[in-house]
Amino acid sequence: MANYIDMMKRWKDWRLGETAEQVLAEAIENETSLPFQIIGKSSLIIKGKKLSVKLVFSGNDLKDVVDRKKQKGKVVVASVKIK
Repeated sequence: MANYIDMMKRWKDWRLGETAEQVLAEAIENETSLPFQIIGKSSLIIKGKKLSVKLVFSGNDLKDVVDRKKQKGKVVVASVKIK
């Protein structure tokens, strides 16, 4: 059943002339000037009309980068929701 669903999605993309990557790129391209919010010391949330992103950083990496103590950090969890 999973193969059938995957095949139908590929057929739909082919019929419409766009791939899943193009649809995602279009959704992201249309979102500009998004507001963001820092939650605690390690989370960043970006919310737009069509896109919602949550990033959770390792330890105090986010705070250290914002304070310019470090230039790089590590993201532990990243979730993107396209509405």
